[in-house]
Amino acid sequence: MLDHRSRFLTRPAALVLVPTLALGLAACGDEPSEGAEGFDAVTVSGDFGTTPEFDFSDRLVSGEAEEDVLIEGEGDELADGDQALVNLTVANGFSEDIALDTYSDTLPGFTLDIGGEAAEPQAVGDLFADYVGDFVTEGTTVGTRIAVTVGVDEAFPDYATAFTDYDIGNQDGLVLVADVNGVVADGPDGKAKKAPSWAPAIVEKKGVPSSLDFTGTPEPSGKLQVATLIQGDGPVVEAGTAAVVDYLGQVYQGDKPFDESFSSDRTLGALVGKDVEQFTSTATPVIDGWSQGLEGVAVGSRVLIEIPPSLGYGKKAQGEDIPGNSTLYFVVDVLGVA
Repeated sequence: MLDHRSRFLTRPAALVLVPTLALGLAACGDEPSEGAEGFDAVTVSGDFGTTPEFDFSDRLVSGEAEEDVLIEGEGDELADGDQALVNLTVANGFSEDIALDTYSDTLPGFTLDIGGEAAEPQAVGDLFADYVGDFVTEGTTVGTRIAVTVGVDEAFPDYATAFTDYDIGNQDGLVLVADVNGVVADGPDGKAKKAPSWAPAIVEKKGVPSSLDFTGTPEPSGKLQVATLIQGDGPVVEAGTAAVVDYLGQVYQGDKPFDESFSSDRTLGALVGKDVEQFTSTATPVIDGWSQGLEGVAVGSRVLIEIPPSLGYGKKAQGEDIPGNSTLYFVVDVLGVA
């Protein structure tokens, strides 16, 4: 998962998940009612890549997991070590309402490490993502839509009271529908473009950015500037999504980066848009300059972003590495969007 979280990029986010073993809460009604288990209670339809439709013929009650592959994808098979890009919709079988939908404008999709071990959950979305990971596995093809029915107490026995913000009770039946949208790329892929005059030079080591060279770079413009250095042709980053990236950041005339991910094997998930929620801990709220600068960038691209203090950290210093009123420069490779 995207466990590289930069202390320099993030905005504060109050998402802390506390496990509970208490199962004393009833479902989202006064008394549990009779109904049906699994797909005897619900039919799921709709096109891949859109919010699914749920037709309940009966109330879905808590029960063991049932899986149905609704659409068999025709894309590449997921391999061990891949990061799959996934969207998720969850319907509550008690209320028969959609409880959450990452196709919405405010809730982003997420990534799954294929073959990796799940980390300790830090947010409610981590629980859903980890559970979906049991069904999106090596050999699953891109373009596949999977539906699973299960009871909250069956799927999340240690966290069954954690979903009250989504109006989900600890004995409710759920329908989870996951779309496998793609795989995080290894690097940028597209047509190289000439850098503008305001852009510092990128110094590479072993084929990846290692620092920025500001020799001959003019004074900062005082505004947000984005230069496309490699033009990808993948999906475009939109507000309400998580952009999966590698990056390097350096202050104007700085002699070394203050943060970067290129030297590690981990990527960063950056939440794009003012109102986007942090659904999982694998995607991180970022400074405004990042969020604005990445919107509209195509997957496969490499961009260089100049961020003025007003869209970065303003007058406040960030330790010894970023003085107050710093203009920030970032090289960002956009490797996927969820």
